[in-house]
Amino acid sequence: MSRRYQIYRSSTIGVYTCEGFKEHLSEGFVNLITDDPKKEQYVDAVWDMIQTSYAGIGGIRTNGFQSKEAMMQLPFWKVATVNGKPVAVTIYKDKGGRKSVASATDGSEEGKKKIADMMKNELSRSYGEKSKGALGLMLKSHPPEVIKRFLIPPKEVAKMSKGDIVIPIKGYKGDLPDDAKMTLSKYPFLKDYGYLKDFGGKMLFKIMLGTPGKSIK
Repeated sequence: MSRRYQIYRSSTIGVYTCEGFKEHLSEGFVNLITDDPKKEQYVDAVWDMIQTSYAGIGGIRTNGFQSKEAMMQLPFWKVATVNGKPVAVTIYKDKGGRKSVASATDGSEEGKKKIADMMKNELSRSYGEKSKGALGLMLKSHPPEVIKRFLIPPKEVAKMSKGDIVIPIKGYKGDLPDDAKMTLSKYPFLKDYGYLKDFGGKMLFKIMLGTPGKSIK
């Protein structure tokens, strides 16, 4: 007996039909700004994604993630959902513009795709410090000629960091972290932009890139 398949897709809804079988796949992004009450609905899932995603590097060291209550005060969460389930998130502070301070997924393929989608649009609408997996994903999401247009030199980072110690990689005589060595060997053009910065008593390799000055609202 022959079977007929029909597939309908849009950016947010996919419907799959096969002789009476129907599945609605709902995908989208939820923007939660300032004291949006919907943050309560997502806080547990967002907290778990953040804690799990940063566990491999000793936890998230950025101020604002000491507790769920502290995280609720951060002004902008962009949450990606599939069938109502949060699968990825990027959280922003309002600091010289829309500054991304954390990105995470639930580990699923859907979550990884969603965070990659966020990264594709991130450079022109926000800025932030990237390292390790987040930096690697950003570098994979854009060709070098695009990345180069949005790199922010360490001298500017120091001005924006208001007193934090920023040590440029270029000319640094000490031993670099392994992730810095690996990144610079693959992307040598980053040498002029990489730096070391103290996060919770640990010097981490960072790159700042994007567009400062963009309003969250």
